[in-house]
Amino acid sequence: MITRSDVDKLLSIRAAGPSLLSLYLRVPRDPAQLRELPARADELLGNPVPAIQQERDTARRLLDAHARDWLGHTVAIFASAELRLAEVIPLPGGLPERAVLAARPHVRPLLLAVQRCFPYRIVVADQRHAWLLRVAGEQIHAATLPDAEGVRSRGFGGWYGLEAHRINDRVIELTRRHYRDTLAALEQSLRADGLEPIIVGGHQDTTPQLLAAFPDRLRAQFAGSFVADLHTLTPAKARDLADPVIADWTERRDQHLAAGILREPPGELTVVGLDACIAVADRHAIDTLLIPADGLVPGYSCTRCGALSRAGDPCPHGAAAVMTVPDLIEEITVSVLGDGGQVRALDELPGSIAARLRFPLAHAGTRPR
Repeated sequence: MITRSDVDKLLSIRAAGPSLLSLYLRVPRDPAQLRELPARADELLGNPVPAIQQERDTARRLLDAHARDWLGHTVAIFASAELRLAEVIPLPGGLPERAVLAARPHVRPLLLAVQRCFPYRIVVADQRHAWLLRVAGEQIHAATLPDAEGVRSRGFGGWYGLEAHRINDRVIELTRRHYRDTLAALEQSLRADGLEPIIVGGHQDTTPQLLAAFPDRLRAQFAGSFVADLHTLTPAKARDLADPVIADWTERRDQHLAAGILREPPGELTVVGLDACIAVADRHAIDTLLIPADGLVPGYSCTRCGALSRAGDPCPHGAAAVMTVPDLIEEITVSVLGDGGQVRALDELPGSIAARLRFPLAHAGTRPR
């Protein structure tokens, strides 16, 4: 599973010039479609200059040798002959495709993968059985809890000589105890891993009962639920049912964050638009940066002070220090990460880019007209 530490490790790699290739390519699920992959890679790579033909060849060799291992994934390939670098990171699901040539690895799609792929919990239970699962990327860790004590079918006519209504009361009490024990076990397991989203699965009639037993301290972590037949449910199928639930929860969380930032009046702690974000990034003032998931905006950067601009504006260090960069949003992103800020990528973002600041700045920026 891709993590922020993986991104930070890549950001420590730097070539002398724009000679490091970052290729993001979606590998089809159907092996029969793999024959189309080289053509798609060539389309993304375009017509590179002869100086980076080795990087292009490295990417093609890796695809030829390992594409079948990456079915259904987006693969990130980083290649540099200068650095003797040939690194591959398979990423879950479909991410924006692109090929970027720069002095360091292009990490925006990786950040989106980190944002979408994080550990979560699944608790599956009925009136007698319970399972706890932790999903972390391709890994599923499952634990089966002890069966509930003495819970039997409500249609059972007698139990230890008690009358039917007393049987029903006993079943209800033992079911509640079973759910409390299940959630206590879940809470105990969470103490080792911190706050992680929780998804509930089970029968349509029993899932509400389990949700009703959630203590307040766990409710804030509840991400959603799914209905499943516990007799045929496997850990892999539970993950397949939970994945769209966690994806929807992640999207709602990110949209809520974006809406909160965009609702704030611009000019003090909020800026919107690329030029305004460049200005505050140069002053290391960004706490939270919102960026689009797709798209590249070429521009310029000073190799000495790091100042960014769209059109190669004059820099105090002179024109000789200014170099072209393939993506200004990437440059702002790396700057914010270096300052300890957080970056969120959204599929749908009103405006091109926005930021919440750590502290107010005079004339920080206004909304673009």
